[in-house]
Parts: sequence; structure tokens; C-alpha cells
Amino acid sequence: MTEFIQNTTGLKPQHQQEAPLFEKTYIPPQWGAKLVSRMYADGSLYYLSRESHPETVESPDQHWNYISSVSEKGILLIKNMLEIGCGITDEIPLSGNSMGVVKWKIRHKNEIREIIIPGIPSGKFRIFTDIDEAVNSNIIKINVPG
Repeated sequence: MTEFIQNTTGLKPQHQQEAPLFEKTYIPPQWGAKLVSRMYADGSLYYLSRESHPETVESPDQHWNYISSVSEKGILLIKNMLEIGCGITDEIPLSGNSMGVVKWKIRHKNEIREIIIPGIPSGKFRIFTDIDEAVNSNIIKINVPG
């Protein structure tokens, strides 16, 4: 059974008991650490940080860092695209490039759907690139005192 990462260290209190809309893990082809992000229904966006480079994303020295929030318009767009992504039932073609793998875990109805995309998403799977673009283009700026 597919599950989201269980560690809640660093999450805001309201997110510690809530399942994210999605959790995305980029697994590089041969070098570097896995990069994990997640987004919640209120638009809160987190990235997973680690003090070292463990082999697993479930290491004890990891913690979630709040980065920003996505606008309401962006949240609606992303939810619609996640629904489309969850509806894709075709087999994902193996990619001929060395871009690594992206693993999406998406909350869909009462279960978590896992979609593994090798390389650059194409065809119907381009929707996952569109989700990334929707997140990035709808981030709310945070004013940091200078």
C-alpha cells in the first residue's frame, strides 16, 4: 500500500494530521540526493531537508521546510490537473534519456495513487509538467524583512 512520508517534523500544526494533495520525489539518475516536495489543500508548499545525504527519504535527520503558499487560483488549477493525472491508466513508456525518475503520490478519493514517470513526461503524462508549472507560476511572494 502506498503511503505519504510519515515524518511530520517541521510541518505546521494543521498539516501534521492532514494528508497532502500530492507528494513528489525526484530521484536523480546516478548522483545526488532525492528531492521531495509536497503541497496541502490550503496551498502550503514544503520541501524536505536533510542534514546529510541518506539513501532513504525516511531518515531520522530529515525535516519539512515551509517554502511558501500557492494562490487560490493556483490551488484550483492544480486540483483539476491532479484529477486528470489520477485518471490516466495507460502504462508509462520507458524513457530513453537519463533525466532520472519522478514519483508522484496523489491523494485520490480515499486512497493514495502512485505514478512513477521516468525521464521527461510526454503525451498524456505531460500533465505532471503542467502541475509543476502551475505550482511555480502561482506561488505567493513572501515579504521578508530586510
